[in-house]
Amino acid sequence: MADPVTTAHREHIEARVLSEQVALMCRLTTSPLTASVVVGAMMVWLTVEDHGLTGALSWYVALLFVLLLRWQIASSYLRRPRDLNDTKRWRAAMMAGAVLGGAVWSIAGSLLLPHDPTREIVMSVFFIGATASGLGSQAPVRYAYACLLLPFVLPYIATQLWMGGDRVMVALGFMIYIPVVLVIAARQTDSIERQIRLAIENESLAEELRQERDRANQANQELEVQLAEQKRYTQQIRDLNIELERQAHELRTANSDLEGFSYSVSHDLRAPLRAIDGFSQLLMDEKSKTLAAETRHYLQRIRANVGHMSSLIDDLLEFARCGRQSLEFGRVDMEQLAHTAAEQARAVRLNEAVMPVIEIAGLPIARGDEGLIRQVWMNLLDNAVKYTSKVESPHITVSGREDDERLVYEIRDNGVGFDSSFSSNLFGVFRRLHGAREYPGSGVGLAIVKRIVTRHGGEVWAHAEPNKGATFSFSLPKPVLRAVG
Repeated sequence: MADPVTTAHREHIEARVLSEQVALMCRLTTSPLTASVVVGAMMVWLTVEDHGLTGALSWYVALLFVLLLRWQIASSYLRRPRDLNDTKRWRAAMMAGAVLGGAVWSIAGSLLLPHDPTREIVMSVFFIGATASGLGSQAPVRYAYACLLLPFVLPYIATQLWMGGDRVMVALGFMIYIPVVLVIAARQTDSIERQIRLAIENESLAEELRQERDRANQANQELEVQLAEQKRYTQQIRDLNIELERQAHELRTANSDLEGFSYSVSHDLRAPLRAIDGFSQLLMDEKSKTLAAETRHYLQRIRANVGHMSSLIDDLLEFARCGRQSLEFGRVDMEQLAHTAAEQARAVRLNEAVMPVIEIAGLPIARGDEGLIRQVWMNLLDNAVKYTSKVESPHITVSGREDDERLVYEIRDNGVGFDSSFSSNLFGVFRRLHGAREYPGSGVGLAIVKRIVTRHGGEVWAHAEPNKGATFSFSLPKPVLRAVG
C-alpha cells in the first residue's frame, strides 16, 4: 500500500510541474503572437494582388481576432495563482486557441495562394518561420504544438497535392517537415518537464539541507551544555555530515543532468533556426535579381531575428555553464581585471562619437575564481558603457572598499538609469527595464553576474534614478589572512 504522505507529495509535485509548464507557455506567448501580426501583414501583401484587398484583409482581421483571444487567455492566466483543476482548464483553453490559430493560418495556405511562383515560395518560407516561431511558445505543454501545427499545415499540403505539378515537391517537403518538428517539440517538452521537475526537487533538497544544518547546529550547542553525552553527539554529527555529503552529491548530479538538458534543448532549437536562415539565404541568392527591395528587407529581418534567437540560446548556455563550472579559488587582482574589462567595453564602441570616461580607483585584492570574476567585471562595465551611450558626457566611476567582513565594489554611471523599485527584476534571466531596440542585449548578463557572485558567497544589488544614472554593487567575502609562523 502506498504511503499517503509520499503520494500526496508526488501529486503536489505533478501539480506544480503542470502549473509551471502552463505559466511558461503563457509567458512565451507574447513574442510569437507579435511575430504573427507581422507575418500576417506580409501574407496580406503576398495575396492581395490575386485575391483582392477585401479577401486578404478579411482573413487578416480574423487572424488578429484569434491572436488577441490567445493573448487574452495567456495574460488572464498569469494574473493570479491557479489550483490544479483550474490549471487544466486553462491548458485546454490555450490548446483550443492554438487549434483555432492554426485553422485560421491554414486559410491563407488553402484559399489565398498567390499565382506568382516567387510570391508562393516567399509564402512557404513565411509558413516555415511562423511554425518555427510557434514551436518556442507551445513546446512547454505536451501536444500543444501539434494543436497549432497540424490544422495549420495539413490543409496547405492537401492544397498543394491537389494542384499538382511542381507544387507536389513543396507538399512533400512539408510532409517531411511536420514529423521532424513534432519530434523536436516532443523532445523539448520532455526537457522542459525534466528541468522544471529538477528545479522543484532541488528546492526540496535545499530545504532538507537547511534542516539538516539546523539540526547539526543544535547538536553542537547541546554538546557544549551536556559534556557527558559528548561521544553520542559526536557520532550524530558524523552521521549528519555523511547525509549532507550524500545529498550534496545528489545536487551535483541533478545540476549535471540539468546542464545536459540545456545542451539538448539548445541543439533542438538550433535545427529549425538553421532551416529558416538557410531557406531565407537560399531565396535571396537564387532570386536576387527578381526580388523586390521590400521583400529582400523582410528576408533580412527574418535572418536578423534568427541571429538574435541564436544569441539568446548561447547566452542561456553561458548562464548554465557559469553555475556548473567548478570554482578554483586564488588571489584576484580586481583593479587589473577592471582595467581590462573597461578597455574591452570601450573597444566594442570605438565607432561612437563620444567615448565614456572610465575612472578606476584603487580596488582591494579579492579571493575567488579569476575567470568567473573577470566575467562579472566585463558584464557590469559593458552594461554601464551601453546605458551611457546616449548621454552627452558619459562618465563611469569604479571604486571599492572594505566593509566589515566583506569587500564591496561599485560601478557608478551617469546614464539613463531606472526606477529602483524595479531593481529586484534586473538580475533574473531575460529581465530588462529598457527596450531591446533602444539598448540591444539578451537580458542574461546581470543574471550571470548574480549567479557568479552568489557562488562566491557574495551579494549583488543596484540603485538608480530615471535619467540620473545607476550604481551596481557587489560584495565578496574578505580574504582570511593566515598567520605565518
